[in-house]
Amino acid sequence: MKQGESHVILLGRMANLALSCITDEEALSVTARFLPQLFPRETGVLYIRSAGREHYEPVVFWGDEREWTALTGQECWALRRRRIYIVGGAREQPPCPHGDFDPEGFTSFCIPMSDRKESFGLLHLLVPVSKEGAKESHGNRENDVEDLRRLAALTADVLALLFVNLRLRKKIDDLSVTDSQTGCFNRAHWELNLEREIKAAQRTGRHLAIILMDIDYFGRFTENHGHGASSKVLQSLGRFVRENIRDVDVPSRYGADEIALFLPDTTGETARQRAENLHEKMRDLSLRDGHAHMRRITLSMGVAAFPDQGETACDLIESVKKALKRAKKEGRNRIVGGDGP
Repeated sequence: MKQGESHVILLGRMANLALSCITDEEALSVTARFLPQLFPRETGVLYIRSAGREHYEPVVFWGDEREWTALTGQECWALRRRRIYIVGGAREQPPCPHGDFDPEGFTSFCIPMSDRKESFGLLHLLVPVSKEGAKESHGNRENDVEDLRRLAALTADVLALLFVNLRLRKKIDDLSVTDSQTGCFNRAHWELNLEREIKAAQRTGRHLAIILMDIDYFGRFTENHGHGASSKVLQSLGRFVRENIRDVDVPSRYGADEIALFLPDTTGETARQRAENLHEKMRDLSLRDGHAHMRRITLSMGVAAFPDQGETACDLIESVKKALKRAKKEGRNRIVGGDGP
């Protein structure tokens, strides 16, 4: 089999697996498997742009041992120009500011990954060159550089397709405002509404409170009883919460085993009473017919109120998280109120 044909097969296999990935972790695992096979004699690194920032983090690397560090879009000619940038050999161009290599010993390829609006990744390859000027990995012919450029560009296109696909999946998930297991709102929708409610409370001087509850030892429960039982618990808990709050209260599945509520026009003291009421009713729930699976379930809760524990959504969430953490540290199956700012 010719080398070009083997590269096409590898790219096809990578693309086939990549388009089935549903998380960033899976995508990076697939990438880490195939990049060293596609470029076995090169040293390389894949950078991915951090969400909401101009920093590109090294997430996959192979070949010679090097200390790869994060870079900004201004530190790479390829990211600035949004096109492939090659340094070394007959190309007398200035190296990228992030390029820590000897231009006489390597040919450097920087290949940006982008969609129509923005760059979100960079594939960087270092190709060793012998002292006589011949490339150790592909011979000394200029067309070998062109072959490598084409392969690198095609690989970057496949990777770009992969990460665009993941972003679209996330956007579609975010458009669905409810969580399928609990029937509560998803976290993104809940946090968006919390921001709006806090801004309204700031204008009007009204109160607002948050309750964050966590299922105690849920990981252990899942290990002992299986995912089917844990799913049933989440369904029951979501239904229980939705049936025992006011119409104006907003519930959310905040984490894997966490339910969050924000309660408009509610002081911290009233929110604590509401949390205690839910805690008591939760114990009664396990005694009902058809709810035997809830008998091993207890809840830890944190409570925080605006403006006493925070005047912004970020501060309020941080406060209620700390309160929940204390509840778990103090023995679980209890309620703890947040401290002042």
